[in-house]
Amino acid sequence: MKNLVVAAAVATALSMASMGAHAASPNELAQIREQLEALMQRVDKLEKENTELKTENENLKAADEKLQANDDYLKSEARGLRKEAAQQAVEVGKVKGADWAGKVAITGDMRYRYEMISDETLSSSGVQTADRYRDRIRARLNATVKATDDITVGIGFATAEGNDPRSSNQSLTSVFSRKSLDLDLAYFDWKFATWGNLIGGKMKQPFLKPGQSLFWDNDINPEGLAVNFQGGMFFGTAYNYWLTETSGPETNLTADTMLHGLQIGTRLPIGQNSLMLAAHYYDLSAGQGRAPFYNGSNGNTTDTVVLNGTSTAVLRYDYEVVNLSAEFNTMFGQTPFQVWADVAQNQDADDLDTAWSAGVLLGKASNYRTWELGAFYQVIEKDALFAQLIDSDFANGVSDSEGWVVRAGYAPVRNWLINATYFLNKRNIDAPTSAGQLDIDYDRLQVDFNVKF
Repeated sequence: MKNLVVAAAVATALSMASMGAHAASPNELAQIREQLEALMQRVDKLEKENTELKTENENLKAADEKLQANDDYLKSEARGLRKEAAQQAVEVGKVKGADWAGKVAITGDMRYRYEMISDETLSSSGVQTADRYRDRIRARLNATVKATDDITVGIGFATAEGNDPRSSNQSLTSVFSRKSLDLDLAYFDWKFATWGNLIGGKMKQPFLKPGQSLFWDNDINPEGLAVNFQGGMFFGTAYNYWLTETSGPETNLTADTMLHGLQIGTRLPIGQNSLMLAAHYYDLSAGQGRAPFYNGSNGNTTDTVVLNGTSTAVLRYDYEVVNLSAEFNTMFGQTPFQVWADVAQNQDADDLDTAWSAGVLLGKASNYRTWELGAFYQVIEKDALFAQLIDSDFANGVSDSEGWVVRAGYAPVRNWLINATYFLNKRNIDAPTSAGQLDIDYDRLQVDFNVKF
């Protein structure tokens, strides 16, 4: 193109020179040459710009193709990432679900019981109590949740008959009626140190009881606050429980009845054997002159007073109970053997203030085809213990009683226990009934079918 432009310019200049040669001067020819040179420079510049534009256009085209390829790649990667993220979300959900399940433990048990009771107590009119036969069920369901690394929360439900604090049994009666299910446990357990736990709410008994002692009914779940501590061979519990909360005009009878207690003990290794020793003290605060009972005084000495216009039986004594316990565990070959003793005295009562219990247990019914045999003797004088707490089966759950308890159990498989318990007791061993009876025979047979999970 450059050659064509130059040729055209030269031809034009020559033509103009031939037509006006007669008038052309050397200066005019020099001007023409300068114009030609300027024209050629412009042509060169335009050609260079044109070449640069072509190169830039080709570069832009290549960049566009590269961007298009990158766009296709990114779209493909985005689809892959979305799919991977969805899969990871599913996996995270599974992990979270497994983590939640790992923090929750569900336990429980169901017991079917046949029971026979022979009670020779006479009514006020002199008629003897009829023998009683009944079948009963007990069902309990508990959940414990690891809320944090240091705090566990427990909630439990159990069958109940009249909200009895000493029993979660339900008798099979009332023409197939529905059976009640009540709140049995509701507590937190905070491990505030390696050596201690703070427990609050409605809890299992946090202190230790020797062997098969029945100074406390096993179904009682106290309410309030407790601190457990343990270090090496030593252990202990301090607690503050609420029995009754009172409201109304401020008088000397509106103080809340409470139970304060402390237990300390040790576990001593003796070769392959072990010896547990413990001292336990509890004080029934604001109990004297009041009626902190679920259903009567259960054998404790009472006085009749008028409260709010009504004649009421109230406690004659406070209960400041000192309790000493011992338990020795050894082996007879491959069979566990246990000897234990429990003794208590109420520091406030004037008389009939002592309780004691001692027994043996051979074997342990827990694993597949294991068994146990146990026997013990127990005496609870009338005001030795706060009778609202003692076992509800021994002598029908009253103090001023004594007698034997014989037990046998067998586990056909793990978590399944069949056992029988026979109570051969006497009631009113020191204080006669209104009918003048002393040393009343009271026998009770229980055959249980227990399944745990």
